[in-house]
Amino acid sequence: MRKPPWLSTNTAKAWSRWRAWRSPPAAMAPLPADTTARILVANTTGIGDTIFCTAPIADLRESFPNAEIDLFVDRRRLGLVENNPHITRIIIYKGKYKQVRATIRELRSRAYTVAMIQHVNDPDIVPLIALGRPQYIVGYRSHTLSRLYSVALPDVDKRAGVHTLDARLGLCKAIGARGEHWHMELYPAAKARDAAVALLAEFGLADGQAIALNIGGSAPRKRWPAARWAELAEALTRRRLPVIVMGGPDDKVAAAQICARLKGASGVYSAVARLGLQGDIALLPHCRVHVSGDTGLLHAGLAQDVPTVALFGPNEPGWTGPHPRQQQAIVLQPDSGSWPAGYLAGTDKTGVLMQMISADQVVAALSALGV
Repeated sequence: MRKPPWLSTNTAKAWSRWRAWRSPPAAMAPLPADTTARILVANTTGIGDTIFCTAPIADLRESFPNAEIDLFVDRRRLGLVENNPHITRIIIYKGKYKQVRATIRELRSRAYTVAMIQHVNDPDIVPLIALGRPQYIVGYRSHTLSRLYSVALPDVDKRAGVHTLDARLGLCKAIGARGEHWHMELYPAAKARDAAVALLAEFGLADGQAIALNIGGSAPRKRWPAARWAELAEALTRRRLPVIVMGGPDDKVAAAQICARLKGASGVYSAVARLGLQGDIALLPHCRVHVSGDTGLLHAGLAQDVPTVALFGPNEPGWTGPHPRQQQAIVLQPDSGSWPAGYLAGTDKTGVLMQMISADQVVAALSALGV
């Protein structure tokens, strides 16, 4: 029988109170630019969050060129960071309560000066890191176990227009880094890049010719309806603009619906579940423009400066959308005044707000990007 989630969280809270009482966190001074410290960056959550994490990693490397910068990352996100030249070593998070002793031993062997909690959800992550005995732990006060932190920054007000990248860079500043490198970075493997080029050749498309339509989404409230995607694809192919439908294995049904509606139309190609995430990431820079909902692939396109139209439902684009300094990115989201009365994102199983975005609006946004 699995333990209820609250039991694990409450156990972690109790342990952190005892730990903080027994070994109060030491005060931390900012690191000098020439430090040779070992810095651990912890980010064990989703695809988008892992991509966001690449900006503070780059900032730490620029600020502390002689430091060792390790990343503690979920095993499922390894492909997003394994070729990142700014990372000294990757420590893999195997999963909740998996290989705990081995992980603690590995963390202790590195003798970290500071551990930076970028984005973690599981209640075992911070205790794992604390048991790894870094000299200091840095994070935001809002985290459940922040009593273990040497530096606990005040919570960020998302409504004040602060972007998540700037909030993450705030942690870099807290340890003496510049906190200026807002741009995300991705380094797809050569195999993924080759597969993307091969698929483009299979489609008979030139580099920078097609418009990528990422139809995926982690929840219904983030997905644009298949009928809207088909309507958009129709409008674009009428203008002789080829489109590549993109998505993962879970998007095969929606892709089939889109292609069925466009049966016989030229210029529509499906890359859904053909390349895998790494291949999709490598394919995006070969596309003219990227249209996407609020998904990990959206951020992958932005990290590679692909002109983008981002479709948002209830989530705050000022927080997780394109960074204000991102070039050639347009966000479409229904005005809050037009939302249905009593709308609750948690109960939205049909993408109510996403349905309010029309294909014509996307076409207009693409025109604004020069398409």
